[in-house]
Amino acid sequence: MKLHILFNLKQINKYRYMKKLFLITVITLIAFASVYAQNGVSFGLRVIPTFNWTSLTDTDTSYSYKDTGTNLGFGFGPSFKFNFSDNFNIDVSGIFTWQKFGINQTNEVTNPTPVNITEDFKIQYLQIPVNLNGQFYIVGDLQALINFGLGAGIKLNSYRVISDEPNSNSYSTDYEEVSVLTFADIYLTAGAGVVYNIVDNVHVSLTCQYNHGVLDGWYNNKNEAPSTIQDLTLKHRNIGLSIGFYIDI
Repeated sequence: MKLHILFNLKQINKYRYMKKLFLITVITLIAFASVYAQNGVSFGLRVIPTFNWTSLTDTDTSYSYKDTGTNLGFGFGPSFKFNFSDNFNIDVSGIFTWQKFGINQTNEVTNPTPVNITEDFKIQYLQIPVNLNGQFYIVGDLQALINFGLGAGIKLNSYRVISDEPNSNSYSTDYEEVSVLTFADIYLTAGAGVVYNIVDNVHVSLTCQYNHGVLDGWYNNKNEAPSTIQDLTLKHRNIGLSIGFYIDI
C-alpha cells in the first residue's frame, strides 16, 4: 500500500512538473512573438479530423498486447497566430478532441488458460499545441506550409467497454467512465500543408499533422483494469487533417 501511494505521488509530481514546463514554454513563445511581431496577430478556428492509434509494450511474458487498429476522431477549437516575419509565425491553439482506440490482450504460447480481452476507449481531450510555422509563396496567393512544435493533452473524460470472447458474460456491454488512463500527455508535432490567401487579411490553411505522444498513458491500476494486465505501457499517436480559417486582427 505504501509503495502504491509513493508511486502515485511520484506520477502526480511528474505531471505537475511537465505542466509547469509546458506553461513556461507557451508564455515565453507568446512573449517573444508579441515583442517581435511585425505583421500583427491572426485569430482563427481549426477543424481537425484525426486518425488515432496506440503504441503498446509490456513486460509480462504470459500475455501479448496489440492495438486494435486505427480509429477516427474529431477536434475543433480557436487558434491565435503571431506573425514575426513575412515567412515565419507561431500559432497557439486550444483544441477539444474526441478520440477512440482499443487494446487486445491474448495468451502467449506458455499460458494454457484462454484469454481474449478487448478494451475499447472513448476519450475527450483539451489539446494545447504550440507550432512554429514557415510559409513560402509557390504560385499566386498559394503558400507552402511546414511546421513543428510541442503540445500538451489534458484528459477531460474517458470511457471504456470491455469484451471477453471466451467469457462473453464477464463484462458489461456499455461504455462506463474509467480512470485507468493518465490525465495528461505531452506530444511532439510536425506537419506540412498549404495556405491560400483569400484576400489580404483572410487566409485558409490545410495541414497534415503528425502527433507523437511521449508520456506513458496507462496507470496500471488493477482495481479498474482486468486482473491479467500488468506493467502495460501505452503511448498515443495520431494523424490530423487540420483545416484552419484565419483573420488578421
